[in-house]
Amino acid sequence: MLVETDVLVAAIDPRDPNYHIAKRVFTRRRIILSPYALIELDLLIRSGNVIVRDYIAFWHKLNDALEQYGIRIATPAPLHLATAHKLREQYGLTYFDSLHATIALAGNLELVSFDKGAYSKIPNLKYRHPHDLT
Repeated sequence: MLVETDVLVAAIDPRDPNYHIAKRVFTRRRIILSPYALIELDLLIRSGNVIVRDYIAFWHKLNDALEQYGIRIATPAPLHLATAHKLREQYGLTYFDSLHATIALAGNLELVSFDKGAYSKIPNLKYRHPHDLT
């Protein structure tokens, strides 16, 4: 299963209404994190939409948590950008949603996200809402 940014953000914020569901997603086996989720999360932090007290410590703790749970990060590739561009044009996805969908399609992975509206319209994309995993 490929996990994207919204599930990651929910799992690291105890005040998020989906915190407990997201935490359970990350305890499952064979979880892969979209590499673009890390970039998107960094932009959310830098824009002030996600607040962290200690930027450097945050990334170290996140790295440790991913290692502890055996969560690997998918490998980005240049052609992901071309495919994502097509998905944005065809389905009106956001920049990062198009990249997450591309990773899932390229790896034949099930994409886990709270954003059903973005992903449900893409043919051949296997999508699952985190609520369906608990």
